Amino acid sequence: MNTPALSTTSRRAAPSLWLPDGSPQTDSVLPRLFCFSYAGGTSEAYRQWQPDLREHCLVCPVELPGRGARFGEPFIESLAEAAAQAAEAIAAYADRPYALFGHSLGSVTALETARGLERLKAPPPLRLIVSGRYPPHVAAARKNLHRLDDAAIVKELRRLGGTPEDVLVNSDFLDMLLPIVRDDFRLLETHSSPDGPQLPMPVSVCCGRNDHDSPPHLLQRWAEITENACDLTLFPGGHFYIQDRKNDLLSHLKNLLADDLDASWTIQ
Repeated sequence: MNTPALSTTSRRAAPSLWLPDGSPQTDSVLPRLFCFSYAGGTSEAYRQWQPDLREHCLVCPVELPGRGARFGEPFIESLAEAAAQAAEAIAAYADRPYALFGHSLGSVTALETARGLERLKAPPPLRLIVSGRYPPHVAAARKNLHRLDDAAIVKELRRLGGTPEDVLVNSDFLDMLLPIVRDDFRLLETHSSPDGPQLPMPVSVCCGRNDHDSPPHLLQRWAEITENACDLTLFPGGHFYIQDRKNDLLSHLKNLLADDLDASWTIQ
């Protein structure tokens, strides 16, 4: 199975590559919702949210190299580097209200991107919204899925749900998907969360009630990364409640953004 090589250069990708839908509209008064994907996912998963959220925000998916529209690019060296480059891309659009959302792997990438924006002294997001994952500083059992064989990774994908069975039994699809999933697992499993000051924005935590990998007592520890408020909302379903309960999640996001705009921003 061919696996894209890791990028070993410090050269930065053009910001437009990180935001594959092009530059977010600059004439819109809507807040921007920058979304980070789960392992094996692409920007397309979030692009499908835009029709339901069109009156509330602009959905701006973030794409890592080697995935989706960037398929074939070398994989990035680390999650920290991915977050640093994503922060640079997003900072150019921080002149309007915006929020960050990430699911699973994407929740950690969103957190580190928020920290990157802080280091760049960019205006902070309205809110960091994390989903389906406890925070990276929690000393939970560390898996090494990225070192397992293909059959074991397929078994893990089947356990988590979210990947259609016809994909998991299709060798052509798996030839494309498994190197990406393996690298996503590598990014997450080799990431060490740096110590640093608490973030200034509120944090909202979302998860499936039956997601046994992320129990509430671990999810509640997201409160430790912010000096602001932190809330936890559990939805019916498992790890991929974001698919099964999409309408419930999107309604929740609408309410969060509306409340933040009323409380924190005056749109000119």
